[in-house]
Amino acid sequence: MSEDSATILIVDDDVVNIKILVDLLKNECKVLVATNGEQALKRATGTPRPDLILLDVIMPDMDGFEVCRRLKDNKVTASIPIIFITSKDACKDETQGLALGAVDYIRKPFIPAVALARIQAHLFLRKQSEKLQDLNNLKNKFIGIAAHDLRNPLASICGFSDALLTMELTEMERAQYVQTIHDVATQMLKLIHDLLDVSVIESGHFILDKRAADLTALVKARVQLMRFGAEKKGVVILLDLQPTPLTNFDSDRLAQVVDNLISNAVKFTPPNTQVTVRTGQQDDRIFFQVMDQGPGVPEADRHRLFGAFQKLSVLPTAQEKGTGLGLCIVKNIVDAHHGEITVVNNSDQGATFTCFLPGVEPLREVL
Repeated sequence: MSEDSATILIVDDDVVNIKILVDLLKNECKVLVATNGEQALKRATGTPRPDLILLDVIMPDMDGFEVCRRLKDNKVTASIPIIFITSKDACKDETQGLALGAVDYIRKPFIPAVALARIQAHLFLRKQSEKLQDLNNLKNKFIGIAAHDLRNPLASICGFSDALLTMELTEMERAQYVQTIHDVATQMLKLIHDLLDVSVIESGHFILDKRAADLTALVKARVQLMRFGAEKKGVVILLDLQPTPLTNFDSDRLAQVVDNLISNAVKFTPPNTQVTVRTGQQDDRIFFQVMDQGPGVPEADRHRLFGAFQKLSVLPTAQEKGTGLGLCIVKNIVDAHHGEITVVNNSDQGATFTCFLPGVEPLREVL
């Protein structure tokens, strides 16, 4: 049984029935037991919260129908699926139970294999429902982020473009306005790309196109493309590239990882300093590494460093804008390659991010 196994609450006043159900489920999930209605209500709101409740109808003091009604009236427990397991076989009883919000009705005596299959089916539906809710929450967060972070850049583009159309400007002023529009539009495009990437990752449709490639060559090419932006800030990118053997990876996705880590290092490195980029091989893994001279990663930020939409307590050194998505994308791409990303603070100044990738995977062309 894994740590993320489902938790089921069995509510029954008959110890024989409880034993049968516990024996049936104990290897499949975590099992909680309540022998009366009041105890069931307490267990349902406790920790761990049950993912499914198996509820007997006939119990003293408070029957199963009343327990079900109270659970559904409580916001904390309303979404927990309830299956009635009872010897009552009248159609009106089953109708009443379903009307109160139960998802199924299993009559005693039941066939264990059939009961287990129905319980597993409802646990699966529960898990899928939670995934859909998570995706819906993520969608709402995307909409909020997009609306908030795109509003000001769009206003800038409208303002500067209106000035270009209506005002008498010098050539220098016109060039400055065009450059501002370009910079703001680039910032917006980066946000949209990041939102789409995270959306694909979270939806479970993240597919790699892995082909035999040279990691060191890829890193060298990406650094050449990023030197200009770094030099505008006065940051020098130093290379220490050791040969790495060909291995299979998705070059487009790994390019995103390299770009994000280098741009992140430049963002947090003060002007007139340097960022060092290394590649090499360590045991059976290849790696690339980015070392900056910024403030390092505060201990309080480490647990959320690779999460989506996270803003760290340290600020970029030149007020650069960020989406809070770059390191989340990096982590997911590296994980998809069965690799590892680590971060350590340097002994003197700054932080070092290292991306390890499997270096022993058999080479093959993906058609």
